[in-house]
Amino acid sequence: MLSRVAESLYWTARNVERAEDLARLIDVTAMRSVDRAVDAERRWLAAYAVAGIAPPDGEIERNAAIERIVFGSETLLSITSCVRIARRNAIGVRAELTTEIWECINGLYLFVEAHSPRAIGPDGASSFLHAIRESAQAFGGICDATLAREDAWMFLRIGRYLERAAMTARVLRAMEPDAGPHVWQLVLEACCASEPYARARQQSFDPVEALAFLALSITFPRSLRFCLHEVDHALHRLSGAPVGTFATSAERTSGRICSSLDYAGAADLAREGTANVAERITAALDELGSSITSAYFPRVPVG
Repeated sequence: MLSRVAESLYWTARNVERAEDLARLIDVTAMRSVDRAVDAERRWLAAYAVAGIAPPDGEIERNAAIERIVFGSETLLSITSCVRIARRNAIGVRAELTTEIWECINGLYLFVEAHSPRAIGPDGASSFLHAIRESAQAFGGICDATLAREDAWMFLRIGRYLERAAMTARVLRAMEPDAGPHVWQLVLEACCASEPYARARQQSFDPVEALAFLALSITFPRSLRFCLHEVDHALHRLSGAPVGTFATSAERTSGRICSSLDYAGAADLAREGTANVAERITAALDELGSSITSAYFPRVPVG
């Protein structure tokens, strides 16, 4: 597969995943900021931090935050921009995608383009964001259901799970050191982990256990450990190297991150602290992304 094709598939998946994750984060933040108005400004500041978008000067207000993070055209990090980037990349590799995948991406793009902050209004944001989440989730399912397990599927999978891990790490990094149970509940909901965590932990809520679940669970599909193992397996299937060895710098990096999570325990994370864990994993994921680019999408000088 040509490196430019692989790169377009990778960024298609990353941007669809980011759109889904941000849509869930904004929806949850909007609901929780209404339930706990005294804490609303801090929650919206955290949402800006997760999105990587600078907040405006002055008062942090709900509608302005939704407009900026969802529809902001001045940044490539907003939900609308992510959907546009995903579709643009998909157009360039249309021959590698099934009709069902293309229709899903194009449908999501047309849906987003047909709306604006004024069109959805202050009370329609939740249903709009929910529709984005459903389309983005359908994209992943359609990819798994219609693509052969060949290079195209592998690069889509790497992009999806790397972005998912990065989002979980960013959500954890944006937490305050003294975060209470209500903040942890928001974090679990933002990572789609509230119900899985409740089923896995048949006991009263414990922030240490919540952190361990989001970081170390091998069965929850949005935990750091699960996502990194998916990326690692896909990289090894691309190169043909046995798991536990490495043929590229990307595999070495992914293997190192997986090992650090495999042999960690809840007590280790508690001693390190949520912010430090998230910062360390975020840096490692940035290194992994750079290694993947170097290995599979090299910039070769012309002339």
